[in-house]
Amino acid sequence: MLNQNFRILLCADAGFFHFLPSLEKNILRLQGQLPVIYDIGMTPDQTVKLKSDVFKLNPPEGYKETSASGAIKTTHKPRCIKHFLEHNEQDVLYIDADVVVLEQILHSEFTGGDIAVTPRHPKELRSKNPFVNGTLNAGVIFFRNTQKVQDFIDVWETECGVDDKSDQMALSDVLTDADIKSGPNGIGLANGLQVLKLPATTYNDVSCSIGKLWHFKNAGRRASKKNKRAIAIFFANFAPWVLKKWLAKKRKTSVWLKTPV
Repeated sequence: MLNQNFRILLCADAGFFHFLPSLEKNILRLQGQLPVIYDIGMTPDQTVKLKSDVFKLNPPEGYKETSASGAIKTTHKPRCIKHFLEHNEQDVLYIDADVVVLEQILHSEFTGGDIAVTPRHPKELRSKNPFVNGTLNAGVIFFRNTQKVQDFIDVWETECGVDDKSDQMALSDVLTDADIKSGPNGIGLANGLQVLKLPATTYNDVSCSIGKLWHFKNAGRRASKKNKRAIAIFFANFAPWVLKKWLAKKRKTSVWLKTPV
């Protein structure tokens, strides 16, 4: 099961540490190896409890502030991802700490893309202003480890400093030519890169019902989401057969699979 082609990368400060021990177990069970974790402000008492390789990196100033779009900036992501790619030969799948993995993710699922992103989930598209903080959801992003991808991450990080943007808005803007807004329809081109547009219903499932990766958005700030995430990852780690049956049932009836995006 061990996948030598890519690693899963997580980032957390002290406020998000509580997600990590269970997520480590979750990723190890399905992927056969622990994630790489970037420490952007955890305490020594927290990091010592982790089993993964942990790398300390200072985040940009103001990364926890509110962006112009009203979302938290989270502008630490480019720096952490670039550091990993510079010091390793493997590709990388970045996921937010409030994501739960339901099924094994294979390297072949990213074939054809220099990077892979998820356009907005159909649930997100039902909101009044679905693109106010970008055309994609940056909670799950794949990067191939090439020099042109590393150079692109520099472009992304620079864009994060323009007009008080979040990392997600900045990434959306530098990938405008790939037409992310049109949905998960194959490969687009932007900044000299092939951009694989994956279905959020599978890879960034904010409905937390049918995907391979469930994204409990805002679980760090909303108790209801935090509690739902805790239940999901408990079953993922200790009773995965329950979620397997759940997925099979939901995938037969889900409204999201019938939504043409």
